Amino acid sequence: MRKFLFRLPLIMVLSFATMCIYAQTNVAEGRIDFRKYSEKEEWISPLDGEWEFYWNEFLKPADFISAENRTPGYIRIPGNWNKVDSYPSQGYATLRLLISGLEEDRTYSIDIPEMLTSFRFYLNGKAVYGNGITGTDRGSSVPQFKPGLVSFQSADGTAEIICQISNFNHRNSGIWRSVKVGTEQKVSRLKRNKLLLDLFISSVLLAISLFHIGVYIYRKEEKAELFFGLSCLILFFRTVSTGEQLINQLVPLFPWGLARRMEYSPFFAVAPLFMAFISVLFPEETSQKINRVFYFFYMAMGAFYIFLPVRITNHGILAAELMLLLAMAYTLSILFRALAKKRDHSIPILMAFIILALTSVNDILFSRQIINTGYLAPLGFILFIIIQSQMLTRRYAGSLKEVTSLTHQLKELNESLSRFVPFQFLNYLKKKSILDVNLGDQVLEDMTILFADIRSFTSLSEVMTPEENFRFLNSFLSQVVPVIRQQGGFVDKFIGDAIMALFPFPPDQAVRAALELQRAVLKYNRARDRAGYQAISLGIGIHTGQLMLGTIGETNRMETTVIADTVNIASRLEELTKTYGARIIISKDLFDKMEDKTGIVSRSLGASAVKGKAAPLEIVEILDDEFMEPDMRKMENLGNFEKAVDLIRDRDFTEAMMILEKVTLSDPDDKAAAFFLNHCREAEGKS
Repeated sequence: MRKFLFRLPLIMVLSFATMCIYAQTNVAEGRIDFRKYSEKEEWISPLDGEWEFYWNEFLKPADFISAENRTPGYIRIPGNWNKVDSYPSQGYATLRLLISGLEEDRTYSIDIPEMLTSFRFYLNGKAVYGNGITGTDRGSSVPQFKPGLVSFQSADGTAEIICQISNFNHRNSGIWRSVKVGTEQKVSRLKRNKLLLDLFISSVLLAISLFHIGVYIYRKEEKAELFFGLSCLILFFRTVSTGEQLINQLVPLFPWGLARRMEYSPFFAVAPLFMAFISVLFPEETSQKINRVFYFFYMAMGAFYIFLPVRITNHGILAAELMLLLAMAYTLSILFRALAKKRDHSIPILMAFIILALTSVNDILFSRQIINTGYLAPLGFILFIIIQSQMLTRRYAGSLKEVTSLTHQLKELNESLSRFVPFQFLNYLKKKSILDVNLGDQVLEDMTILFADIRSFTSLSEVMTPEENFRFLNSFLSQVVPVIRQQGGFVDKFIGDAIMALFPFPPDQAVRAALELQRAVLKYNRARDRAGYQAISLGIGIHTGQLMLGTIGETNRMETTVIADTVNIASRLEELTKTYGARIIISKDLFDKMEDKTGIVSRSLGASAVKGKAAPLEIVEILDDEFMEPDMRKMENLGNFEKAVDLIRDRDFTEAMMILEKVTLSDPDDKAAAFFLNHCREAEGKS
């Protein structure tokens, strides 16, 4: 790649050298003979050479018929008359050419370029084309550039071309581009191809410009895209105002002065924009002080070209061209430094810029008639775009790969965060992501709270090391937490050896989750027994009601939480499981709100004082026949137990005491029956 890079300038120079060779001079002393083309089916030839020249005269075809003794001067075409015999650039003249050797009754065409700066074209005695208005002074002439095509037939094998030209608005003068003649099909095809090429280049420049500016609009940090897009837009304006003059083809009355400002715009607009583009890509290789100096001169140059008349500003083209060459040299130095430091994309950008620089030099030499090629800078810029697009493709592919990787990482991060902040919590807060959560976010919901706590964990932990404690808790939680998730709930907090879980309304799922949790503990204990470990038990309290879900803390440290009296009650109910020897205790209010009690076995525990509540709370114990012992014995005594509880509620302690004695005799392990029996005895003793 680097070998090719350094050979590229030589390849381009040789290519340009081939293009710069002038076509063989065919015209001598105002005459040209085309007999040598008579046998060719198609041909085209430039009318380059010596044309008759009549300074400060507007001569018509009739003037040459009546004045055969008129002595002509001669001027080389293409060329400027101000470069011949010290003629001034501003003035008017007539040029004449006689053609012979044409085939009779065959159709020919002439490709007429723009002329400086207005002209009237006569062919075989008739005015067939013209641009602007010719005049003998600035006030009577109107400049315009608009290349054209005329077709004709020769009755006698000859043709006469007379061209009246006036110029009072440009530093150059006369016919400065080759006039071409040939068979109609050949010339028409050439003309069409030139128009299509200009249209293609301008369309590509406009499309690329809109694309890159659009990228910047949606991604303000992509300043390089903005500078590149604006550069393409300025070159688009130059392309449509040079060559085949597309702007005049589309808008015949387009102002000549504005078109010339568009033509000159790259000198004061593209250069600084492109420098800014390169500076953004390679900031470490760029000197901002040098940039500011260039920007100052370009701003001054822009004001010069925009606000002063074209007849004045076009004389400053040489200074603008020198500034452009200096800017290109400076940009090349930046790119070579970037290449030396192996910056990303430095090789393709350097290759592209060398092509662009060479085509820009070509345009400068062509406009000064040093070479005879054509305007190539827009085409060079197209090549730059093609090479740069490959760089952008790699860059965007890399960005896409990085985005894909970041997306995967973000997904993993979100999944990881969901282990700390449940996604269900975010759903209740109506947040799509943890990133959307703010301090103070909150929502009021009807939910069910489940508290579960390992019995006698303190005594268990005392005989274990800290590592064993953590291993035990994680082993236990890995068995029970999935049960909560399967039943539609989610864990809000782990409080040491306790779990606080939330369930949506209605509360049926929370009760069924409690049953499944106890069954999971049974399975877990079987495994602990096989390993020689002590069995554990789990107390569960459940209550339902309104609660607030939200975030508390401060800006740099916050957490999700639940605030409500419901939470306090559920916690107290879990504590009561110790008093009543129950595995699951729920509030009577929750039990009444259950929509489906199928398969649920329960017994009332009456009204119990709950810490933090003034009034006693009706509570219910949930039983499960899968527990075997002791729940099976509780179920056998269920009728007597609930009858005793009702008697206590009616303050008939004597009758209740008799029933409870039978229950405790049948099931000595029923702590609830023993608790109520003791309560009855105390009540009887007081009475």
